[in-house]
Amino acid sequence: MVQSETIGKQIHQFNPRVSLNLVPIESEGDQVLDHPLAAIGGKGLFTRTIETALSSKTADIAVHSLKDVPTDETPGLVIVATPPRAPVHDVLITRGAESIDQLPEGAIVGTCSPRRKAQLLRLRPDLKIVNLRGNVQTRMRKVLEEKVMDATLLAAAGLGRLGLGEQAKNAIPVEQVLPACGQGALAVQCRVDDHITVRRCMPLNDAATSIAVNAERAVAAALGADCHSPVAILAELTDANTLRLRARVLSTDGKHCAEVDLSGPSKKSRPLIEQATASLIEQGAKSLLEQAARENVAGE
Repeated sequence: MVQSETIGKQIHQFNPRVSLNLVPIESEGDQVLDHPLAAIGGKGLFTRTIETALSSKTADIAVHSLKDVPTDETPGLVIVATPPRAPVHDVLITRGAESIDQLPEGAIVGTCSPRRKAQLLRLRPDLKIVNLRGNVQTRMRKVLEEKVMDATLLAAAGLGRLGLGEQAKNAIPVEQVLPACGQGALAVQCRVDDHITVRRCMPLNDAATSIAVNAERAVAAALGADCHSPVAILAELTDANTLRLRARVLSTDGKHCAEVDLSGPSKKSRPLIEQATASLIEQGAKSLLEQAARENVAGE
């Protein structure tokens, strides 16, 4: 709701005569908290219910965390705008340590993210990773108050949007834990044939964010990855004309990693995307993803 309120205010700034009503919708991913995400429905868990409301005209605009939106767009719907991106990095939530290196030997870390799990184990094979689901406050409480685990990782962007920026002091460098595809970005979605609403939302788009996240999503789509895959992708404009693209595909235990770090012209990013994808596949990315998918099925 917080991000929807923010986007609603921005739309109103560009369209002061338009009245906006927020329609609270609980996603499938928010309803089922006792199983890993990959075991309860795969792609679209945090978007399907909202997109159904959009398609049925219960709502006219949907606001998503872009990292939750599948790369294959839903027929009849379109992402109209990606506003300026929030910080992309993850944050370490813990009672004492200030970095992953400082966590005690064999520390218990809670996360439901295969991407975070694999990168943590790549850095610290001694860590014990346990499943942790729930909203931000629930996950923080498990670590800081109930003390049932030593640490968890949260997105800095989510903490900031919830007014919990003071909890983001232990930033994890992206060199250690690369973010998810689309992390920190929002997606404003409309019906493709609702031309008036599309036009009203278009001014919210940020060109630099759009270039970056579109490159990330193109790599993820080419690999056949989704938000439940042990895949991390980050694209950034290093200057007005240069796009840096970093990506990792890992085994679930972090022991194997296909990785790229490339730069190229931002206005012609297709060759860069194809080069990055080809390099990852050559390093065995598809095999790593297939193995991860088999492990997800076996763990259901």
